[in-house]
Parts: sequence; structure tokens; C-alpha cells
Amino acid sequence: MFASLVVVFLVTTIVCLCLCKGVASSSPLYTSDAAQQQYLFDSFKRSYGKTYATAEEDSRRFGIFIDNLKTADLRNAVEKTDVHGVTMMSDLSHDEFRSRYLASDISQRVSNALPAKVAGTLNTTLGAVDWSGVLTTPVKDQGYCGSCWAFSATEQIESDAMRMLGTTYILSPQQVTSCTSGGAGCNGGWTEKAYEYVMKKGGIETELNYPYTSYEGKTGACKDDSSKFVVGVKNYFSVYGETNMATYVQNTGPLSVCLDAALWNTYRSGVMSTCGKSVDHCVQAVGVDTGVGGYWKVRNSWGMLWGENGYIRLAYGQNTCNIISDPTYSMVFKV
Repeated sequence: MFASLVVVFLVTTIVCLCLCKGVASSSPLYTSDAAQQQYLFDSFKRSYGKTYATAEEDSRRFGIFIDNLKTADLRNAVEKTDVHGVTMMSDLSHDEFRSRYLASDISQRVSNALPAKVAGTLNTTLGAVDWSGVLTTPVKDQGYCGSCWAFSATEQIESDAMRMLGTTYILSPQQVTSCTSGGAGCNGGWTEKAYEYVMKKGGIETELNYPYTSYEGKTGACKDDSSKFVVGVKNYFSVYGETNMATYVQNTGPLSVCLDAALWNTYRSGVMSTCGKSVDHCVQAVGVDTGVGGYWKVRNSWGMLWGENGYIRLAYGQNTCNIISDPTYSMVFKV
């Protein structure tokens, strides 16, 4: 009896580690055993607080979950430096994942960015430079809204305010999501349009004054209040090429970046090197390691339960996920 309980405890512990912590394992996630499939699905639902309105919906999500286990196994077979597995998106089809988390209208880019003059030189022996917690605010959560572009822009303005003004504000992505002219709110946008909005409007409010409400995919009406603005944007700049990007991040601070996140729904940990080039998501590059086996450290806006406590590492030096497509930073002023 005692031995049986020990076995059950060990199996439960191992499954929990694989589901909750993303521990690397040589064993496939998918199993053809129906009872084990159900156990994995039930563990997933408990881990992420998932409930469904009907038995039919539960059954449909179960089928999608099993398909995503197979997808993670295929990706693990290709990738050798990162781990794919169960995530909070494991009950979503790929189309649902893209529509809920990625920016479907990101191709609308119109940029008046100035070319950046990158200070310093690239040091390939420096090791990892990480600005998270130094020139960044905590990881945020955009919810089921394609507002990544608004989060990326406001996070960059936050970092630039910390670096240039010595002030720390948690700014309002909701203001940018709801008020940016020409943007599509929860249906996508572009970081430059966010900068342009803040420039023309004269500033941005804090998250406390203008809290985020678009978690369920509703853009919301614009309610900006200039009397509550705390930071303004004077101009914004583009950094061209991966070497220049790395030089900037090493010597200066984070960069807003837009890239391809279509394969991120199963990412758990490690350095991802296999990725597409179709830009559909905006985030922030907060660190870099340019040595052998180097990587970009990227802050996402899907909450801390995703990836490495809200971050992902992407292989450096090969334009992973098309990270060079649109790196920007802003020049800010205190309102």
C-alpha cells in the first residue's frame, strides 16, 4: 500500500514539473493512453484555472490540447536549445492563438522614425547584459487582445523615461490601445503609430490613472485626460541591423522590437532558434549575450505564467524570428 502511494506521488510530481515548470525531458509529451491523456488535460486545467461552460466545449478543448502536445513534440525534435510543452495556450487552436494574442493588422506600419546614432562598440566577450528590473517595469499581460504594439511602445517609453529622466512610471497601454488614430486597437497596430499618438497628443497617463480593461478583446472608447499626462515623446528612432541593435542594448538600454511569434504558443524555456519571418507581434528586447551560444532576452506581454517568467530567449546573430525588422526607442520628456 505504502509503495503504491509512493509511486503515485512520484508520477504526480513528475507530471506537475513537466506541466508547471517546463522541465526538459527526452520523453514525448503525447501518449496514446486515453487515461493518461485525460490526466494530463485535467492537470493542465488545474494549473491554469481553466473551466468550460459545457461538456461539449470541454471535449473540444481536450482534442485541441492533445494536438498541441503533438505539436510541442515535433518542435522539441527540431529544437535542441529550448523546451516546448504545455502552456496556458494549450487549449487554443493555432488560429485562435494568433487571433487572440498576435497583432493581425501589424502590416499597417507607417514610420517617421529617425535613424539612430548608436553609441559605443560591440563587445563579444562581455557576457550577458540584462536590463530587466533595472530599466524596465514588471512583465504585463495583454490578455485576449492584439494590443502587443501598444504594450511594446509604452514599455519602451517607460524604459526611456527611466534612462533619460531618472523617473519610473508604469504607463497606460489602454490609453494607447483605445486612442491611437489609425490603429486597430485589439485587432493590431504598430509601435510607431503609438509613438506618433503620444507625440501629437502631448503625453501619456499612468496605468493607475488609465487602467487596462481590454483583457477580453474589447478595444474600448478613448478617455484620455491631458491633465494626467506624466511623460511625452519628442521623437523616436530606428536602429538598423542586428550588430547595431546589440551595441545599443549593451551600451544604452532596451529596444522595442516587432517579430514573428507564431511558434511561441508552446515555448517553455531555453534559447529558441527555429522561427518564422512574418512579423506579427511586438515586444521588448531587454538584454543580449553576443558570445558563443548567445541570445536576445525578450520581454513578452503574456503575463508571468508564460515562458521564462514572462520572457523568451532568442538565438543571437541569425535574425531569429526576424527580430531586426523594427527596433525602436524614443526620446522622452517629463510633462
